[in-house]
Amino acid sequence: MASISGYLASAALGAMVLASTASPSFAQSPPQAEDDSGALKDIIVTAQKRAQNTIDVPISLAAIGSEQLETLQISELRDFVGQVPNLVVNNFNARSDTVRLFIRGIGQNDVTLTQDPSVALYSDGVYIGTTVGGGFETDDLERIEVLRGPQGTLYGRNATGGAVNLISAKPQIDGFHAKASASYGNYNARRGTLMLNVPLGDKVAIRLNGVRTKRDGLQENTGVGNDFAIQNQAAFRAAIRAKPSDAFTIDYAFDYSKNKATGTLTVPTQGAAASFPIAAPFAIPGTFGLATGITRLVNVFNNPSPFVDRRPNSANSFRTIDPNDGEVMGHSLILNYEVSKALTLRSITGHRRIDSVQQSDNLPTEQSSIVTSVLASSLPTLPAGTVLNVIGPNGIAANLETTKFKSTSQELQALGKIGATIDFVVGAYYYKDSGSQNTLNAVIGSGPLILPNFTTISDESIAGFGELTIRPVGNQLSITLGARYAHDNREATRINERSLSFASLGGFNADNCAFFLGNRTLATCAAGGTIQAASYKRSFNNFSPSVTIAYKVYDDLNLYAKYVKGYKSGGTSQRSSNPINFANGFQPEKISSFEAGMKGNFFDHHLIASVAGFYMKIQNYQASLQTGATAGDRDFSGISGNNIYGAEFDLTAALMRDLRVGISGGLLHTEFGAKSATVLLDTGQMQTQNFVGEFSYAPKSSGSFSVDYTPEIGKDLRFAFHGNVSYQSRIQTSSNVSDNAALPARALVDGSLALIKKIGSDREVSLRFWGKNIFDKEYKTVSFGSFAFSGAAVVSEFGEPRTYGATLTFKY
Repeated sequence: MASISGYLASAALGAMVLASTASPSFAQSPPQAEDDSGALKDIIVTAQKRAQNTIDVPISLAAIGSEQLETLQISELRDFVGQVPNLVVNNFNARSDTVRLFIRGIGQNDVTLTQDPSVALYSDGVYIGTTVGGGFETDDLERIEVLRGPQGTLYGRNATGGAVNLISAKPQIDGFHAKASASYGNYNARRGTLMLNVPLGDKVAIRLNGVRTKRDGLQENTGVGNDFAIQNQAAFRAAIRAKPSDAFTIDYAFDYSKNKATGTLTVPTQGAAASFPIAAPFAIPGTFGLATGITRLVNVFNNPSPFVDRRPNSANSFRTIDPNDGEVMGHSLILNYEVSKALTLRSITGHRRIDSVQQSDNLPTEQSSIVTSVLASSLPTLPAGTVLNVIGPNGIAANLETTKFKSTSQELQALGKIGATIDFVVGAYYYKDSGSQNTLNAVIGSGPLILPNFTTISDESIAGFGELTIRPVGNQLSITLGARYAHDNREATRINERSLSFASLGGFNADNCAFFLGNRTLATCAAGGTIQAASYKRSFNNFSPSVTIAYKVYDDLNLYAKYVKGYKSGGTSQRSSNPINFANGFQPEKISSFEAGMKGNFFDHHLIASVAGFYMKIQNYQASLQTGATAGDRDFSGISGNNIYGAEFDLTAALMRDLRVGISGGLLHTEFGAKSATVLLDTGQMQTQNFVGEFSYAPKSSGSFSVDYTPEIGKDLRFAFHGNVSYQSRIQTSSNVSDNAALPARALVDGSLALIKKIGSDREVSLRFWGKNIFDKEYKTVSFGSFAFSGAAVVSEFGEPRTYGATLTFKY
C-alpha cells in the first residue's frame, strides 16, 4: 500500500477506533442545526409536495440532509447500508450498476425490465423506471427522503413498498458559490468533486457539478481479467434556474454518468464440488451391447473444497472479468407558477436514457462440463472410464447483458388552499418507457455455442391522483382524503432459444438441436425450424384510496393515523423459460396499509421524536420462482394472504450545545401467505415449489445509534467527531426454500474526525478523516442456494471490508 495510505491508517483509523469504542454511535436522523441555546431546529421536507416541518407530515419518513450525507460519506444508493431502519439496499447478481431496494420487507428481489420496482426511486420528483443503472453516483444533493409505505396518492407512480426521493441542490441567484473536494483512501481510492454556482444577472443562475471516482479492486483476481469491485465512475450535472418573476420559476437539469466498474465477487461459502449423472446409462452405439455409457455433469472449482465461509482477499476466475460499460443520461424540466397565495401550478417533465453493457458472473471460480464416458465395457479397446464426448466448460451464470432503456414522464400538479380550512394537491401523470435486454451466455451443455436470449418492453401509464385536507375545527384536527386512479398498458416480446418450450415455438433449428441433444433432453431433433418470439400484452386499471386523521395536541406534537391502498402493475417475466407463462404474465400486486404514529419536539426543542406502527396485507405478491434448468430461468406467481407488521422510531437529542445523539430502530414481522406454489416448467411439466414463510431482506430488527460532537477549539476553528453503529438482524434472502440462504445478524461501526476552519464570513475549509466498517466485520449482503446442484450449497457476496481515508473540502 502506498505510504499515504499507511499514514491515513495510523493517523485516522486508530483515533476513530478508539473514539468509537469509547462512544458507540449510530446515524439516522438528518443533521440538526443548533441555535445558541443548543436547541434543535426544525427539519423541512417536501414529502407531500410542499415545504413542511416533518412534524406536520403524517408519514413514517427519514430525511438525510447534505451535511449528514457528507459526514456519512454517502455518495450512491449502496452507501445506505444500515443508515435507515427497515430499508435494505444491496447489489443484484454481482452487477456494478444495479441495486435493489426493500422497505419493510417489500422490494424487487428479482430485478427485471418487465416488472415495476416495489420501491419507487425518484430524482427531483422524476420517476426512475428501473434500478438497472441505479448504481449512479452524485455529490450535490440537498437531501434524501425515504418514505415508508404506499405513496401513490401524492406521487405519479404507485409502489407498494415506499419511495426514495433524491433531491438535488438548486442553483442560487443570490451570488457565486463553489465547493471542491479531494479524497484519498486505502485500496488506492481517489475521489474528486467540483461544484460551481454562477448567477447570470439577477434572474438566472447556473449550477455545475462533477464527480470522478476511481478505486482498485477489493479482491484481487489471480485468474483472467480485472480485479473484482473496481470503482471507475464519472458523473456530471448541469442545472439552470430562471425566475422571470417572483411567481414563476423554471428549473432545467441535465445529468450524465459513466460507469466502468467491475462487478462484486461471489464465492461458494458452503458445500463441496459435486459431479453426478444427468441421464440413465445407455448402450453405446456400435458395441452390440458390450459397452454402456453415462453422461455426467462435472463441476470444477478453483476454491479449496470443502468451501470456507470467509470473505476472500482474492479469487482465481476461470473467465475474463471485464468492466461494465454503462451510461445514464437524464433531462428534467420543472415549471412552478404561483398563481396566487392560494394556488400553485407545477409541471414536471422527465426523460432518462440508459445504455449498459454489464458482465455478471455469479460464480467465476467454477466451471461445468457435460462429460459422456464409458461406464462399463467388455471390449478391451474401449475400457471403462474412456471419455467419449465433452461439452463445455461453461459457467453456471456467466452473462453479458446489453440493456437499453428510455423513459419519458409528464406530471401536472395543482396545490393550494380553499379558504382557511382546506388544502389540496391534485395531479395528472403520464409515463412511457421502452427497452430491451440482450443476454449472451454459453449455458451448461452448450459449449461455446451462444443461443439467443432477447427481451423487449413497451409500457405506458396514465394516472390521476390527489389529496384533500380539511381542518373542521381550527388547526388542531385535520382529515385528509386521497385517491389515485391508474391505467397501465404493458407489452413485451421474448426469444429464449435455450428453453425447450420457447425453441419449439418456431420449430427447432440446428443450434438449439445441438444444445438439447448434447444435454440429452431430446432423443432426436429435426432441425428445420426458425426462431420465433413469444408475445405479452395486457392492460390494468386500479383505484387506490387513502384517509388520514391527524391531531395536533399542541404546535410541537402531532398524532396521526393513516389507511391507504397501494398497487403495483402486473406484467411478465424477462427471464421466463416457458412461452405460456410469458404470455399469461402475472396480475397486479395490491396492498392495504394501516399506520399510526406520533411526531413531536420536546424539552424546548432539545429532543425530536417520531414513532410509527404499521400493519400491511398484500394480495397477489409477485413471487419469483425458478421455472427452467438454471436459477436465472424464472417466472412470477401471485401469492395472497401475506401479512407484514412492525414499528419504527427516530429520536434526536441535543444533550449539550455541541453534543448531539441520535437513535432509531425498526421492528418487522413478515408472514408469507402460502407454503408452496405449483408452476409450469420449461419442459411442460408442473412442479410444486416450497416457500420459506418469511419475506426476503426483511430483518426482524434493525437500528442505529449516533454521536456527533462539534466543539469550537479556537477562533473560527471547529472540531467534529461523528460515530455511528448500525445493526441488522438475521434475514432471509429468498422466499423460495431452494434459493434461500439466510444472512446472519451484523453490526457495523463507522466514524469520522474533522477540523473545520472558517475563513472570513463566506469561506470554509475542512479536513475529514473517515472510516467505514472500522472493525473490518466480515458480513454478507447477498447469499443464495440456487447453485446447490454444483456442490456450492451457498454462494455469497460480502460487504466491503474496512475502508478509510481523508477528504479535503473547500466551500465558498
